[in-house]
Parts: sequence; C-alpha cells; structure tokens
Amino acid sequence: MTPLYLYALLGTEPPPGRWRGLDGEPLRFVRVAGLVLAAGPMSRAPGPSLSTLRRHDAVVRRLAGAVPAVLPARFGALVTDRAALAELIAPQAATLRRALAQVAGREQMTLRLYGSARRGEGEAATFFPSGRGFPSGRGFPSGRGLPAGPGTRYLTSRSAATLRAQPDLARLRRTLAGLVRAERIEPSQTPPLLGSVYHLVDRGQRRAYQRALRRVTCQLADLRVVPSGPWSPYAFAPEPGD
Repeated sequence: MTPLYLYALLGTEPPPGRWRGLDGEPLRFVRVAGLVLAAGPMSRAPGPSLSTLRRHDAVVRRLAGAVPAVLPARFGALVTDRAALAELIAPQAATLRRALAQVAGREQMTLRLYGSARRGEGEAATFFPSGRGFPSGRGFPSGRGLPAGPGTRYLTSRSAATLRAQPDLARLRRTLAGLVRAERIEPSQTPPLLGSVYHLVDRGQRRAYQRALRRVTCQLADLRVVPSGPWSPYAFAPEPGD
C-alpha cells in the first residue's frame, strides 16, 4: 500500500468535490478512532521548500473553507499505511477531539515581538509563518523529533513567563483580550526577536482584531509587533504534555 501523507484532522468530512493534495494527488478522508483525517497517497514526504510549504498550506486552507474545524498536520508527516495511522492517532484521540473543539469556527493570528534592535533584512522580507505557527514546526502528529525533556520545558516556561510580564506585552494582551479565545506565547532565543504570540480568534473577527492591534501598537514604547494571518491554527495542535 502507498504511504499516506497527512494534511489535517477535520471535525467533519467535507462535501464531495475534486479534493487534491500538494502534488495533485487525490485526497482521502480516512476515519480513525472516530476522527476524520485528510491524507494523500504519496511514496515519500515532499522536501521542505517555500513552494511545498505554500502548497501544503493551500490544501489546509481549502479544507478550512469547507468545514468548521481543521487541525493542521505538521509538514512532512507520512505514515506507512492505515494501520500505522490508527496506531499513531488512537492514543491521542481524546486530546485531538478537545483540540478540534477548541479551533472550531476559529483561525490563528500570529504576532512576532521585537525589541529595540533593528530587525534583519531576511526577517523583513516575508510575513510567511514559521516555527509553531506553520507546518514545518508544531502540528499533529508528534512523531518527527523528540519531545522536550522536563529541564527544557521548565526553562521555556520561565522564559515565557518573563516575556508575558513585559509591560508592553501585558498592555497588548489586555487590549486584545475580548477577541482572543486562546493564546500561546513562545519566547525566542535569537534577538532582536523576543518571541511569538499565537492568538485563536473567531472567524470573521480579523478586521476587529487588526483595528484593536493598531490602536495599541502605536502606544508601545519598547516592543515592536509584526502581525500576520489569519492562518489555519497550526500553533494550537497538541504536542506531548499539552
């Protein structure tokens, strides 16, 4: 059997149509442990490039336009067959159902937070998301890469708490609180990028979110914010320990 390349977990199966993957392969909607997974037959995972990342995201976006809840898969997630898919998904089924319920009818806005130092030219060139905000980083399933150990998780949580306590970020979060349904904050170890904030907002609230963001960012003294989105909720896919 041809291996299956995973695109997303869906709340419901989309209506019939000509559903195609990033290489034009026909999508299959596979039911596993009461969940629906969008996958395409593919002999090997595509190589990471801007083009393939964009095509992966385009497939996820089309699915998101057809069903209320989409939980994107990490770019490059490939399983050998349906049995392997069941073995991967079944132990996480309850967690994945909760995540699907959280993202239903919602989308992701991403904020990159910079300190006073000047941002590099490469960072200014594109607002295309990366890391936990896009399929090359966070996303179900968690089979690629090792989960962080307790020491790493502790240091990350301490860094996130320090970032969250930054006065400008606290002010920004208060301003947006009424529009934000869930939030993840990820500190950065590569200055001048201080970290990233991922917000889950109701679909249709993008303009209200952007207006509120513009009002508050012009008042920030020590923080520069670069927004992007809306995206599918890549940052809200569960990882081990979530």
